[in-house]
Amino acid sequence: MKPDIKARIYPSLGDEDKKPGVLLCLRLLASASLICVSRFAELPGHTGLYLTIAAALIAGADLAAAAVRDMMEKAFLRENLPVLLAAAIAFAVGRGTEGALALFLLRLSYPVRDYALYRTRRSVSEVIAPDRSLLKRGAEATAHTAEDKLVFFEGVLVPADCVVSGGAGAVNAGFITGSDEKVPLKKGDFLPAGSVCAEGQLTAEAAALPEQPLYRRLAAIIEAGFGEMTETEKACTSAAGRLAPAVLLAALALIPILLLTTDIRFTEALRRAVTIIAVASPGTALLSIPLTYYAGMAATRRLGVIFGHAGAVDDAARIKAAIFNKPGTITDGRFLITEIRTDRMDAGTFLKAAAYACAGSGYPIFRAIVSAYGEEVPEEFTGDFSEIYGEGLSVSVDGIRISLGHRTYFERNGTELPGGDSDGIRVHMSVNGIYAGWLALSESIQADASTGCSALARAGVERIAMVSGDSRQEDKLIANALGIEEYHAECTAEERLKLIGEIKGRMDPRGRLAFIGGAGADERLLQAADVGVRVNGLACGRVLPSADILIMKNGIDRLAPVIPLSQRIRRYVLGGVIFSCCIKLLIIVLAALGYAPVWFGILIDHCAAFAVLLNCTGLYSRGKQRK
Repeated sequence: MKPDIKARIYPSLGDEDKKPGVLLCLRLLASASLICVSRFAELPGHTGLYLTIAAALIAGADLAAAAVRDMMEKAFLRENLPVLLAAAIAFAVGRGTEGALALFLLRLSYPVRDYALYRTRRSVSEVIAPDRSLLKRGAEATAHTAEDKLVFFEGVLVPADCVVSGGAGAVNAGFITGSDEKVPLKKGDFLPAGSVCAEGQLTAEAAALPEQPLYRRLAAIIEAGFGEMTETEKACTSAAGRLAPAVLLAALALIPILLLTTDIRFTEALRRAVTIIAVASPGTALLSIPLTYYAGMAATRRLGVIFGHAGAVDDAARIKAAIFNKPGTITDGRFLITEIRTDRMDAGTFLKAAAYACAGSGYPIFRAIVSAYGEEVPEEFTGDFSEIYGEGLSVSVDGIRISLGHRTYFERNGTELPGGDSDGIRVHMSVNGIYAGWLALSESIQADASTGCSALARAGVERIAMVSGDSRQEDKLIANALGIEEYHAECTAEERLKLIGEIKGRMDPRGRLAFIGGAGADERLLQAADVGVRVNGLACGRVLPSADILIMKNGIDRLAPVIPLSQRIRRYVLGGVIFSCCIKLLIIVLAALGYAPVWFGILIDHCAAFAVLLNCTGLYSRGKQRK
């Protein structure tokens, strides 16, 4: 659902989102002409007054209708009613031109503000979609095979979401991931629209929904997410709701104070008080909040990071603890054989026997042994298979009984192993009950894991933990390599949920806990944390999973920069509100001293609103420069 920012800031008066209609332009032109004629032309009798009244009616007719709706909806923070009241009093005290000009400026502000809002959002949204001309050229440069498949070669931009069906190569998906690193692809991988073939040649088939490419779905997440009110916006709106009555009472109290301390007339004191009421509406101050979040979310999009909703920006700014789900974040799920030690046979025969034994297992370490062997294992050679998942297995290979597993598996079966295991992962093997030797493996750590963890610590994350379902021996090696002091191994999903709750319970309530998982991480774990983060969103393809923060790149190095950027966004939010409030305070002081008529106050107030819009665009631009 497309967010309606105006509905919670100020009412729409029927103007178009992009530009005012011809009828409205004619009305405003007529109203301005009548004001100028009544003010500067020499007219007989009360003709000037009649023209001023006509100008006010032309400009303010729909403002009056909107004011009635505001009262019915109890929307007392909007400007229509106080400005109408100020205009009426201006006419009553003989300042009709001032009242008509106030109505004209307010009516003019709506289409101008709408158009400025549209242009701001459009300039920020340019980051969300690729250049259409590039997509067109990419489509023209794409060849078609006889089977009506698409072929992409070096330098060609992908015009639509595809799935790789053949070939070999890599693409630059920087538009999606925020990084210019080449992404190698294989058969079955997702190929997003907007990426460029960097090397090799790929054959692909168009995805099932070409009208909904990945970049549009990312845009939809941002559009919908920034439409939600954050806790900061709710607090500011609540404060504004309490401030408005206070300003009203202060303005009314100003009347007797002016009459007692100065020699001005009652009508002048009343005019000053009503001017204060007219410019006290917090609409322009509140306008900056959702737009600043939007600009900030678009800026993080440049980093390949997608905020699922604006509230995640506030939470990300306060992350003090992070729990990594090891597979898919710290490690990439691959295991490499680093050493084979045996006194019974040569290393090649040892690896072949181990691979035949592991062929029927789904355990990642055992699958790595099969991959290292590199040849096909015939099923007819194996039988009588039994396994304790994660510990070990026993199988008959061509009549020979082979057992393979960790030390705990052999100890469970009463088999003694020579020596003790050192740090690392060792898989032992026995043949017909006789110990044959072992293989040493190391888990492949993500290239950016070390720098990503260090950057999180520098960003203010005080507690970093790692959790997995693997053995303590495996996790100890990874944790030591990365300098992670806290790790929890052999954890089920329920134990991980309990761990998240325990850590949250011991944290400062002002801090936030982030759980970082891969594309396939259990959604319950992300929902249990304050901030659920998924990495490698590009691997999700056409189905984007839910998350507070979605990192499109494979790696955690993009998470740390999000924290200071989120903090910067919050400073911009508060800065926009403070700036608008200071301008209002200045106008109120000038109005109380008699130097700011109501039209002048409205003019300056809305100029401040436009400055806020420029500030939002500036936040996006600075985020772009930091890419």
